[in-house]
Amino acid sequence: MLVSLFAGLLVAFSPQGSQADAPQGLTIVVVDVGQGDGIVIKAPNGTVHVVDGGPGGQGTIAMVPAISALQPTGYGFTFLSHFHEDHLGGLDEVRNALPFGTAYDRGDLNRPSNTGVNNYLAAAGVQRQQVTLGAVYPLGGGAQIRVIAYDGNILGGAFVDPTSSAQEENSRSLALRLEYGQFSMWLGGDLTGGGNSTADVESAATLACGDVDVYKMNHHGSNTSTSLNLVARLQPELAVVSCGAGNSFGHPTSTIVNRLNQAAAARALLSTTTGSASTIGFGVAGSIRIDTDGRRYRASATNGSFLDFFCDEVVTPVVAASELKISEVQRNPAIVPDTNGEYVEVVNVGSKPIGLRGVRLVAGASTVTLASNFMAVPGRPLLFQVDGARQRNGNQPLGMALPFGTLALGDTTDSVALQQNLTTLDSLSYSTGFPGGSGIAAERRDLFGAQSSANYAGAPNVYGAGDRGSPGAMNPSDTTLHPVQCAVVTSSDRFTLHATALDHSNYFSVLLLSFATAPTVPFNNAVIPLAYDSLFAASLGAPGFLAIHPPLGYRSVDVGWVPPQGLSGVTVYAAHVILDLNLMVPGLSPATAFVLP
Repeated sequence: MLVSLFAGLLVAFSPQGSQADAPQGLTIVVVDVGQGDGIVIKAPNGTVHVVDGGPGGQGTIAMVPAISALQPTGYGFTFLSHFHEDHLGGLDEVRNALPFGTAYDRGDLNRPSNTGVNNYLAAAGVQRQQVTLGAVYPLGGGAQIRVIAYDGNILGGAFVDPTSSAQEENSRSLALRLEYGQFSMWLGGDLTGGGNSTADVESAATLACGDVDVYKMNHHGSNTSTSLNLVARLQPELAVVSCGAGNSFGHPTSTIVNRLNQAAAARALLSTTTGSASTIGFGVAGSIRIDTDGRRYRASATNGSFLDFFCDEVVTPVVAASELKISEVQRNPAIVPDTNGEYVEVVNVGSKPIGLRGVRLVAGASTVTLASNFMAVPGRPLLFQVDGARQRNGNQPLGMALPFGTLALGDTTDSVALQQNLTTLDSLSYSTGFPGGSGIAAERRDLFGAQSSANYAGAPNVYGAGDRGSPGAMNPSDTTLHPVQCAVVTSSDRFTLHATALDHSNYFSVLLLSFATAPTVPFNNAVIPLAYDSLFAASLGAPGFLAIHPPLGYRSVDVGWVPPQGLSGVTVYAAHVILDLNLMVPGLSPATAFVLP
């Protein structure tokens, strides 16, 4: 009875998509509106909402096309953080072009009066409402926005007088917390934090908000904002900033970038543009798209390159020494200066995605500790780069832009290591004669082999602006023989089957389940290490259990789970089988035991 019940559940539950793909649910786009803020939110039910609209003209030029690209099924709220042109100038254009509903803002206390404000008020019309402190506005599909602060009023009762500020209107900004599942994001307009004689509204507001995954930088990365208290209380894993290329304000400033992205707590930073062009330590992405299912999220650049993260509430195990490998080092680029073009590439060769929070990159005398919980998918390389701007780094793909001055590799002699806690995960020491050199990266041949000169080769392929290497892609010099692997991760409401076979893309990939490992199942040239029972038979027809193995060499099936009586706590076994077109088995994994949640 229990076996047939479980078999029925496998057929009934649809898989949620592979963790190699972008998560589905909530989408946020930080639109490149130049020097200003314009943010589009698509709720899981398809309804679109807007926070700020950029400066005048950008509503039509940038915001409306970004909204249309999301193919909304409905139009919800607009939120205006404060009455400054670079936030409200395009919002009337958005509202006049599309049928949005309620227009929320901070109200009329000491409201400026000018043409831009009048245009916004006319577009909002009778739909305009003042936000309510502490109110939770449902966006649809389980996503919501919570009002943390406005006009200096802070959730919980604190008040910071905006009139004491050198920038009163900025100090009056709305502070919003966007929430979906375990994902959270801070949207604070130009809220001030005490810098440049402004009122410190940030400290009380961030205390009321608490930890978030993503921080939209207040005031475009100005020194007025992003105080030490904000960083300590929000503890973001990703910070995003919208500012104009070559802007005259110095946004984002080196002080703020270095405060967020420092050696002891390195965070991923993404900017819509190069900013004032005087600061490095962040990636340049154009419009920044964030997709989340409430457990993980992906931040994508306009060109399609991306970074994956686990939400910070997701507990990931300590990385094993066998899982994370140094795969490529560019120690002496020729097309661009070393201070812009050096990188270290790492790759997960384990059986499932791993979280990199707490991993340390040790390069010579410098140590960088990751505060961002990067999600490293098997077979997908991740770059640690000195400069995240493609315009300056030789046109590398998006990676983790390291804190300023923390990676400076010797051209002929140096060392690189990956560590976590007391464990060295991988390390490389090189000296005169090591493969690679001027303009040529050193690529590892066998990821399981020794870190020696013989196990590296000079990169044969040209990338970007003309140096040789394969940053962010599998190495053409790679000769690694990878095992076929299977892993299972459980939580209270689901279990996820991870199928990894990095050498077998475009084969058939089959995931199988059984209540026992014996008697085993002979199949053509192989023996499947599971017993043929009703659960085995049911898994053959379960959604997503049979698929073409993707080019990356990794896929997963996420199965929703409501435990029937008697099944919670039962041990089940999983295996991953690779089939060719002749139904022969070029590879299969051992059986993996797991306990049903």
